[in-house]
Amino acid sequence: MVLLSRHGVRSPTKGLAELRRLSDQDWPAWPVDRGILTPHGADAIRQLGLYLGAQYRQRGLLGPDRCPAGDQIFVWGDSGDQRTRASAQALAEGLAPGCGLKAQGLAPDSPDVLFDAASGGACPMDAAEATKAVIAANGGDIATVPANIAPSLAALVQVVAPKACAPTAAPGACFATGPAKVVDKGGEVKVDGPLARGAMLAESIFLEYVQGMPADQVGWGRAGTPQALAAILPVHDYQADLTRRTPYIASHNGALLARQIVAGVTGGTATAPLAPVPAGAKLVSILGHDTNLSNVAGLLGLDWTLPGQPDKTAPDTTLAFEVSRDTVTGQRYVHVVLYYQTLDDLRQAAALTPAHPAGKVELPLPACGGDRCTVEDFATLVRKAVPASCWR
Repeated sequence: MVLLSRHGVRSPTKGLAELRRLSDQDWPAWPVDRGILTPHGADAIRQLGLYLGAQYRQRGLLGPDRCPAGDQIFVWGDSGDQRTRASAQALAEGLAPGCGLKAQGLAPDSPDVLFDAASGGACPMDAAEATKAVIAANGGDIATVPANIAPSLAALVQVVAPKACAPTAAPGACFATGPAKVVDKGGEVKVDGPLARGAMLAESIFLEYVQGMPADQVGWGRAGTPQALAAILPVHDYQADLTRRTPYIASHNGALLARQIVAGVTGGTATAPLAPVPAGAKLVSILGHDTNLSNVAGLLGLDWTLPGQPDKTAPDTTLAFEVSRDTVTGQRYVHVVLYYQTLDDLRQAAALTPAHPAGKVELPLPACGGDRCTVEDFATLVRKAVPASCWR
């Protein structure tokens, strides 16, 4: 079993002053500094860990004892951010409650190239090729707002900046107008412009809701319902898909994580820069970012929608690569599923039980032709998707 998870609920990565420049009103204060896992976020991802740990004990992956013997569970978090380190530890506490299981990682605040293969130098992209790929994915013009996303951007305008974006407002005051361009930021390709700003703003409002802020504070009371959030989140999801799931970008940024997953499902040796998984590990949990989920999804040709959750890579969302064995033939198969919490389960940090389970979406592998893929075929399709120069 290999799990790849996004960290838990955090505060916005942009400061309140920067957010204010793009909106009509001051934003609510958070209990933590920007980009930090909140106590509520830690509680919510711990609940997911409790649920998954119980599931995998019941299904026979782990022994029946709550505390696993030896190195059966291995948790590795991105060392570069507090939110990933703290989320990894909270998830570990849920997977094996009361057992003292410690999440592993590099030294705090040091870069871990596993989660950033392109800009980290392990699988560098050609900036021109990446730019071309992103522009093509957006229909040939990076400044175009796709017709199916325009209503969501318009809804976001009415939440964030109805005055600044009014027809009578000063030129340049509205976040949803202005030029757009692709920029290379140290090996990482980003898009600057209305959609990028909108994606950040929509996610910041979404985070207010799942943090549990009062509804009259979420988007100044204009986005405090699931329906209002569902109307604005497509801006964020589209921008994320454009810059993370586009195949050229995904195959480079996700190269090391893909290799880590293959090592986990085949039982192969994982050497640096991969995480040092012990030989006896049965459940390997890798804790990173929404970017990492999108990269691996793009590399494997996976996509999904989540009933009850408008953010496709919401906090705690977990891709699971489950290996099972046919007891008749002995053949081993990889089955991909996605576990997540609904909007309100995240907001409440709700307990997940057999009677109130986590959300689960089955993800057939297109390149394998079905919902089950032999371990050997899975390893082959991943190797084909990763640039040859990045598989070493």
